[in-house]
Amino acid sequence: MEHFDLVLFDLLVKHDCVIIPDFGGFVSKRVSSKIDFDKGLIIPPSKHLLFNRHLTNNDGLLLAAYAERHGVSYIDAEQRLNTLIKKFQKELAEEREISFPKIGVLRRSLEGYYTFSQDKSFNMLSDAYGLKDLEFVAVEEEVETQIEQNEQIPSVIEMEKKPVKVKKRVSKQLLRYAAVACLLPIMLYTFWIPFKSDFFNSGLISFSDFNPFYNKEVGAYQPSSEAYEVDKKLTKVEAIESDLQESIVPKTEDLKITEDVSLQQNKVVPSEIKVKATPYFKQFIVGCFSVEQNAINFKNKITEDGFSPRILSGGRLHRVSMGMTYSADEFNNLMALARKNGYSGWTLKQ
Repeated sequence: MEHFDLVLFDLLVKHDCVIIPDFGGFVSKRVSSKIDFDKGLIIPPSKHLLFNRHLTNNDGLLLAAYAERHGVSYIDAEQRLNTLIKKFQKELAEEREISFPKIGVLRRSLEGYYTFSQDKSFNMLSDAYGLKDLEFVAVEEEVETQIEQNEQIPSVIEMEKKPVKVKKRVSKQLLRYAAVACLLPIMLYTFWIPFKSDFFNSGLISFSDFNPFYNKEVGAYQPSSEAYEVDKKLTKVEAIESDLQESIVPKTEDLKITEDVSLQQNKVVPSEIKVKATPYFKQFIVGCFSVEQNAINFKNKITEDGFSPRILSGGRLHRVSMGMTYSADEFNNLMALARKNGYSGWTLKQ
């Protein structure tokens, strides 16, 4: 029996269901941790065991572990277990309880009902191995102590509220005094600077500007005698200069003759004026040949389609362009027309 209890306990720790053939099975269920506020305990997670007498089929788990534990064959282990199971059934029939150490106690009533009481002193959950119940101070006790303390303090709290209000008033008064202390220097400087400096003597502002009934006089200009004398001198100088110009300047008839000759010489016929337009810096290349004759033949073909192609020779290759253009619009139109006629190519920037 001793080895059987150890084997059964080890299997219940590792597995959730262990069946004793022709007797019943133990089924375990994981239970989360709990907090018992009444007792002040934190209970770690554990396994909750149930006994089901209808689980009687042999799954080989218990027999294999029992045979390995005793070092016997599977058949010998099965025979030993059968004798042990018959003993369990006899004890239950005699209304005696079967105690499984570290697991629990199994009983059967006269009506044939099975009752199993688990041994809670051993935690069979491997994840919570070694964890014990943790004690803490119950919440009710803390609440009672706080209530008792609050019942004794009301007089003290009332005494503390009064100085708080005084502090607020004092803080407001301090803010007012601080504001006045900041404004006083600003006001003093605004009055002191204009009177202690040349602000009013600078001419930018005067006391009469603050008088709403003051009429500003309009200034009247009177030329001085010195200015009149200077004007006379200037008129004399101008008269002398005019006499000199008459003696130097030729007659108007001679001037007309010379002017007519010079105009005839400088006349330019408008038809002779030619504006040279600068070609566009892009060329639409539709062919590139290493043999010049092939480039000429391709040029002749493009000419038959109504274009004015050109051959651009450079290096070892002869490029065939769709024609010269003089603006971006002409270039785009030429490229669109060439592609419409089936010519594809690329753009050469010069």
